[in-house]
Amino acid sequence: MGKFEFSWFGLDRSGKCPFLVAEKLAFKHSRGYRSATNLNQRLAGPFSFRRSLMREITATATDEDSAVTQHNHSVLYVVPFYRSLWLYSALAFVALMGGGYGYARRIRRRNELLKRRFNPYVAGAPVLRDNLYFGRERLLSRVLQSIHNNSILLYGERRMGKTSFQHRLKKRLVELEDPDYDFYPVFIDLQGTPQERFFSHIAEDIFGELSTTLDGFKPNPAIKEPAKYQYRELVRDLKSIVKTLDGKSEKKIKLVLLIDEVDELNNYDPRINQRLRSLFMRDFSDQLAAVVSGVAIKKHWESEGSPWYNFFEEIEIKPFREEDARELIEKPIRGVFSLDDGVVDRIIDVTNCKPYLIQKICVVLVNRLHEEKRRRITVADVEAAGPAAEV
Repeated sequence: MGKFEFSWFGLDRSGKCPFLVAEKLAFKHSRGYRSATNLNQRLAGPFSFRRSLMREITATATDEDSAVTQHNHSVLYVVPFYRSLWLYSALAFVALMGGGYGYARRIRRRNELLKRRFNPYVAGAPVLRDNLYFGRERLLSRVLQSIHNNSILLYGERRMGKTSFQHRLKKRLVELEDPDYDFYPVFIDLQGTPQERFFSHIAEDIFGELSTTLDGFKPNPAIKEPAKYQYRELVRDLKSIVKTLDGKSEKKIKLVLLIDEVDELNNYDPRINQRLRSLFMRDFSDQLAAVVSGVAIKKHWESEGSPWYNFFEEIEIKPFREEDARELIEKPIRGVFSLDDGVVDRIIDVTNCKPYLIQKICVVLVNRLHEEKRRRITVADVEAAGPAAEV
């Protein structure tokens, strides 16, 4: 067999030359032609500032009879754009500038937030913003799975986040892409509602929420005098509402009443409770569901049994899981304030993972930092804030 040998002249192996390529070199000797195609020799140093390189190459061919043929070639190597060190330098510069801009933007945002005494925690009012709502995902999934066929009672001690959960559920039902149902959730707050206004209050909230969907359909005129708008008027209006919604959808429809502070029903005449339950026994009941929330719903009256006995799927609203409590404490202030080791654990200890108490102590802690012009929360701050937050 013959062989090829290559010698490189004028070649500096220090790393300045990236690649030399000898393509389709043909050598003629006594037994014919042999060719070396797409031969590549990679030397040290893959990049160069130079756009092109000229080098001399000597190709030596030896056949089986030891006949030697040599040819000298000039090889011009043009550095590809994607291997240019200028390109990589430019990209590094752009990345550096982008990172610097991003950092400067974060610093500017943090300073603006500090200037307006940024405090993202919510104590007392329901949490309505998506970026401030944490936890309850498992509970939300369970309710969304059950709402197709069941009405649900959410019960638990006060300040456990039931109202916030109802608002969250409403948003998810609106966004839900269910293969079988279109959901129309309506939030109804019963707090402070006297029983003579009960049915008109429900109707007002339904029509107020669905006004744009109902194409101008109006409630019974008796609603202007709440004492005259009672169970029968609500039933007639609900039938018309369900019929209108059904005509707008190719799927089945479900009107979901999200009734908060359902404890008010405990003070009503038992007949009001009976009539409310009977709404879910009407011929349109498969298009109607309720998720009610409160501390408890009365299950026994002196004169008769409760209409709510075995009516709801009952789910207890419990304190947060620890991982949800940690997220609520840490995430809202990330990038603006920092937390010493042990702070999160101490907040969890003193609040028992109850969301309202977490929110309240964090409100106090952030206000304390603003007053003292600091950006780091310490365990000592938590100890001082505990009494102030009435934990």
